[in-house]
Amino acid sequence: MILPATAERTGGLCMPCKTGIRDSLEASKRRHEEQKKYDPWRALWHSLVDRVYKTDAGFSGLSADEKIYYAVSILDGEVHNGGFHQFFWNSSGGMYREAVSGLEILGAYHQLELLLRAKQIAFPEGEPPGNCGERRQSLNSPASDMRTEALDEIDRAFWKESKTLHSRLTRFAEAKGIITPFIK
Repeated sequence: MILPATAERTGGLCMPCKTGIRDSLEASKRRHEEQKKYDPWRALWHSLVDRVYKTDAGFSGLSADEKIYYAVSILDGEVHNGGFHQFFWNSSGGMYREAVSGLEILGAYHQLELLLRAKQIAFPEGEPPGNCGERRQSLNSPASDMRTEALDEIDRAFWKESKTLHSRLTRFAEAKGIITPFIK
């Protein structure tokens, strides 16, 4: 049902049809319904995030294998969302060492090389500080514009390898049994 005044202005069409967004609205509804269905991978991720942020043990309370999965997944998500700059800027940058170790263990050497290059650009003086405020201060230095441009190039190279890293993470979670408790 549409308002008579709307029908009069639009030749009988509702606004989503008139403006051409009906298809995207329907696609969004379908995606929302799909997300309501149980997904063991989503359940695993929510479990890890809850344990990291809603328990006293936090990240240290995860098993060694869960730490690898979590740190590499966080790296991947941050780089896809806002690039290496975002990874280092956010609290995720505090997991730099774990992400490096995780990429080594996964055999994701190209992504590891990109992470190491990004670290060298963002923190040429050494390791990224563990403290978020110190990392941000360093990232806001006078050379930050040149760094951002160089990091953008590395971001694009990392994105091209996305499927490979996801495959490695999936195989790792399956082989180590991390996903097993969530499969119904």
